[in-house]
Amino acid sequence: MAGTAKNYDANEIILGPADVWLNVAVPAASARMTLHTDGTPDDTANPNAIHLGMTVGGTTFEYVPEIQDFSSDELTAPHLSRIITERATLKGEFLQVFNWSLLEKMTVGGTKSVDTNTSTGYEQLTMGGLSTISTFSVALIGQDIAGSNQWWVVQLYKTFNRAGFNFMVTRKDQSRAPFEFNGQAVTTRAAGDQIGNFWHQGAAN
Repeated sequence: MAGTAKNYDANEIILGPADVWLNVAVPAASARMTLHTDGTPDDTANPNAIHLGMTVGGTTFEYVPEIQDFSSDELTAPHLSRIITERATLKGEFLQVFNWSLLEKMTVGGTKSVDTNTSTGYEQLTMGGLSTISTFSVALIGQDIAGSNQWWVVQLYKTFNRAGFNFMVTRKDQSRAPFEFNGQAVTTRAAGDQIGNFWHQGAAN
């Protein structure tokens, strides 16, 4: 008999940076979003994609299921467990709080308006009175650590910025604003593929 091989592989580590993209296209069933060779969303397949820009300390992806255990009087341990709810989240802090296209997407109750008049022009975000929430798809895209032209993607199909919009102004630091995208279920998709996906280009390991 022989021992079992250990699984040490530095090429299976994720190391940033990575980029957050808003308003990307939702892929069809059993498909993935279309990337350009440089790892950005392909502009033909994703014509309305918006880059979130710089972040303070990167982006955190989290998938958390809420598990309910079922027990019986006769057993000391649960005999059955089920997923009751599940949460998939991308969150962090973004720096470019002066980008008005970003602000409109990141502020669920906000509406952008622009006046391009050279003497009285302005960019503006008005808030208050809306009750509906516009959703969009968001993707986190990073490069394979091996340095190849291969990329990995975390995509949430339907979401909005639950963190709201706030920033502090001080001479000691840059302004930053939080973001928290929670995936909502797309009920027209098959069970098991309703919130989002995490995938990597290239051959399976």
